[in-house]
Amino acid sequence: MAEGDYRSTNLLAAETASLEEQLQGWGEVTLMADKVLRWERAWFPPAIMGVVSLVFLTTEQQQRFHEICSNLVKTRRR
Repeated sequence: MAEGDYRSTNLLAAETASLEEQLQGWGEVTLMADKVLRWERAWFPPAIMGVVSLVFLTTEQQQRFHEICSNLVKTRRR
């Protein structure tokens, strides 16, 4: 193995160990997220679609609320 490859491997191992230490408290969450992202269960894709739809619906409602408030302020200024 060339010295550059050896250093690169050591650096990768050190960075991996550091990240594992930083994420130690999040191990279970990370493992679950990995399972979801790899769609290990048949119900994961519909669940993801539902969550994404809900987030965008919430965003749409927030935008509409902003428009209503803006219109109220404009009306009050008149």
